[in-house]
Amino acid sequence: MYPTPTRTLLLFLLFSSLVAAANFVQCMEDFRNDLNGTGGVDSRGRPTSPVKAVGLTYGACMARCESGSEGFSWREFTQLFALLLLPWLILIGQLPFGSGSYTDGFISG
Repeated sequence: MYPTPTRTLLLFLLFSSLVAAANFVQCMEDFRNDLNGTGGVDSRGRPTSPVKAVGLTYGACMARCESGSEGFSWREFTQLFALLLLPWLILIGQLPFGSGSYTDGFISG
């Protein structure tokens, strides 16, 4: 079967997903619905009203949201990886690095 460290790691990963985590999306929606809220910032980090806010300051986040971290989502990670990083890796893989000179590399590409 699996060695003991592998079993321990698998059990740790299983139970770590059961720990209560902060839901930052829900926290931001609750902040936007509170018209008297403070601590909202725009895309440049300047203070703004809750309706126009795209983020929270660290202090406002600690005061409004639960402490802890948000659970890791493999589905979101793989979608973003495939969308943003994978095309660049494919393009870099097509570059002609095998030849010794610039002209040979240009001709082979």
